[in-house]
Amino acid sequence: MRLFKELLLYFSLFGMVGFAALSYYLFTNNGAALNVEQAHSGNMTSVQITRSSAQDVPTGQGNTEQVQSTLISSAASQEGANVGDTTGFRRASSIMGINTADIKEDTSAVQFINLFKSSIPFSETSPWGSGKDVVYDKNGWPTDLKGGQALTKFLNRLPANTVPDGFYTVLYDGKGTIHYGNDASLVAHREGMDIIEIKAGDDGILNASLAIKETDPEDYISNIRVLLPGGICEGNPYLRVDDETECEPGRYQSFAVHHETLRYNPDYLNFIKDFQVIRFMNMSGMTRNPVQKWEDRHNMEEATWGGREGTYSRGAPAEIMVDIANRVNADAWFSMPYQANDDYVRKFAELVSKQLKPGLKAYIEYSNEIWNPIFVHHDYAINQGLKLKLDKNKNRAREKFHSYRSVQVFDIWEEVFGGTDRLVRVMGAWTSNPRMSNAILNYRDAYKKTDALAIAPYFGATIKEIQRAKNVDDIFKAINNKRSKKGFAASVRQMKQQAKVAEVFGLDLIAYEGGQHLVDWNTRKADDGNNELLYAANRDRRMGELYKKYLKEWERAGGKMFVQFSAPRIYSWYGSWGIKEYISQSRSEAPKYDAILSYMEEKAGIKSPDSEVDEMNTATARKGVSLKKLTSPDEIWTLSDFWPVYLPNSDPSKPSEVGAKWQANWDDKNLYLSIAVNDRKVEKGDGVELLVQVGNLRNRLKIMYGEGSRSNTLFTETEHGYRITSVLPWKKLAESPPEAGESIGFDIAIYDVDDDDSKQELFWAERVKEKAGDRKLVTAALSKASKVGHKEQKIVNKVPQVMLVEE
Repeated sequence: MRLFKELLLYFSLFGMVGFAALSYYLFTNNGAALNVEQAHSGNMTSVQITRSSAQDVPTGQGNTEQVQSTLISSAASQEGANVGDTTGFRRASSIMGINTADIKEDTSAVQFINLFKSSIPFSETSPWGSGKDVVYDKNGWPTDLKGGQALTKFLNRLPANTVPDGFYTVLYDGKGTIHYGNDASLVAHREGMDIIEIKAGDDGILNASLAIKETDPEDYISNIRVLLPGGICEGNPYLRVDDETECEPGRYQSFAVHHETLRYNPDYLNFIKDFQVIRFMNMSGMTRNPVQKWEDRHNMEEATWGGREGTYSRGAPAEIMVDIANRVNADAWFSMPYQANDDYVRKFAELVSKQLKPGLKAYIEYSNEIWNPIFVHHDYAINQGLKLKLDKNKNRAREKFHSYRSVQVFDIWEEVFGGTDRLVRVMGAWTSNPRMSNAILNYRDAYKKTDALAIAPYFGATIKEIQRAKNVDDIFKAINNKRSKKGFAASVRQMKQQAKVAEVFGLDLIAYEGGQHLVDWNTRKADDGNNELLYAANRDRRMGELYKKYLKEWERAGGKMFVQFSAPRIYSWYGSWGIKEYISQSRSEAPKYDAILSYMEEKAGIKSPDSEVDEMNTATARKGVSLKKLTSPDEIWTLSDFWPVYLPNSDPSKPSEVGAKWQANWDDKNLYLSIAVNDRKVEKGDGVELLVQVGNLRNRLKIMYGEGSRSNTLFTETEHGYRITSVLPWKKLAESPPEAGESIGFDIAIYDVDDDDSKQELFWAERVKEKAGDRKLVTAALSKASKVGHKEQKIVNKVPQVMLVEE
């Protein structure tokens, strides 16, 4: 009997491997070493980094093991699909969209791998940060400090978990010196590259800044990139991994190397992929932006796309918005700036026509909320309407100019696209004013050039109701007050009124924004007035229930596409707009987000986690499989309850047959899995594949025999084959750990490769008549039991003592 080295190494032991991955390609000399100083308990650590030609990450010093375990967690998406074709399994409903957040240093959506793209422009921090005499190039890089400094913040007042603590790679061109501040500190330096550690302080708030202290005017510092730690496994852009140990060999793509092609934070793509329409109004920086000419638009070479509202600086280039839509197969909604001339509109349309995937549509809207007096384009439309003598009354002049300019924009896009098949021409309206909707659609028969009437049917409470509230219950009473002008019932009435208008003109009624609207505009600080009650109401489960009811009322009223407002944002005095507070927030912690997903799941015919177990037509799958929650560490690997995996019509009593049995249990930290496989001869390529679906995340995990890798999996040879025992942290499988009574999807595949390269596959829960690539997951219920009375480290210590015993 062959003996294999047992290996049980946990991800936590490989922090420096992840750090090394961040530094690849920054070492231009073969075999160059980077000495790393770490301020952990006063210890100094030196890590040797070597060039690797076979994979994306450097190789660490150490022995090569005879056994390989590779753990891969794939996105909640169509398995096996290309990156560009992966769309999120809820997309079948095709009824929900999302508004993007602004690109800013305090935006908790964190759209990009390169955090610097959201930073404050250096010039906008003067005089409190950058020197007033600093000279800048056309893209915003300081060329001459004039004795001062150039400072910016790239993370500002964000919740601690928004981005991971860890080592971030900073790349830059040119010569000079960069200092780091707030929660960012320098760990290691080499010309053109810094390694910094970012870790939120005890206040739980994340801030990070950098300052160029010295720069060579002849070769000034530019092209700064502050890159998230880790990377992805090739083909899965929706899940960030710490290092190469979480990918199949050769499949790891570090952000330090691939940031230009990967570009987007996996957490952001994972969030946005489930929506059919992406409205880029905020990301484009269009609100209050005075841009008129195409040559003044945002471009890819700009130092940052952040900045103050109403300036030329803030906003993503059109190429970025189209690219995001293409990557997640979503229709793109573009709002044209209020002063954009015809040439700007035409060139924008031409870019979209050429770059947007053929199967995707473009929603087109002129500006945003022309009716709203808080925006500069409200007055602009009045002035233009009066100038063109559309009406003597300023409000009617505004309405008519809004309609008139919208049709002009529609006509340009229609001409560029050669028709309207790929266009949705949107006329924005004031939700509470159906008269205005009639006016703008009637003017010069604008409705004939329009496809959809768009409103924002928010619900909330009046400022007086908010100010009178004593507790969160009072906030919900105000929302549910049928007489409230801003309450839930008022919103539903407005939906129905606007639906009648749309029906008269033969148009779809869609929502350009919507959701709760709890805000007291009389406050100016986060803790002013009753703002804390408003935040608490948004975090309350009752808000989720209201969202479900709200979306059903929208559907009953005849509403079509509903574009939620908005992508993750922190809560503040100016509103609690994000359906999540920060991009990495779990579904269970975000009741609005959970309700929206639940509604989409229902529309798509996806069963909720606590639904009945699927009836499976298979030789071995069983209905009602329960995985026991541990009450003692001794129970982890008992195999007292197990389920067989055998080929149909085979004899499980014969060890020569290919087959297996598996057992699993769980606690609040991990899923524990043990699989004993019958295999007459173990070959490279033999192994096990798991499909695990927890909540809205479907994970594909492979555990294979091979060389030279490490993970939290133990391999033991047995008399009839081998056993795989693995600790799978819930944080790698789900947004949050499941609870007792919850159900998870589960399937196991066994791979057996023989000497002649022939391959057998068998599946525990595969339907007999279905193709292997189209199998469904069986649902395994988590049974209720008391919690494990020990810490995670005690589990780690206990596992090898049990697992090393031969069966």
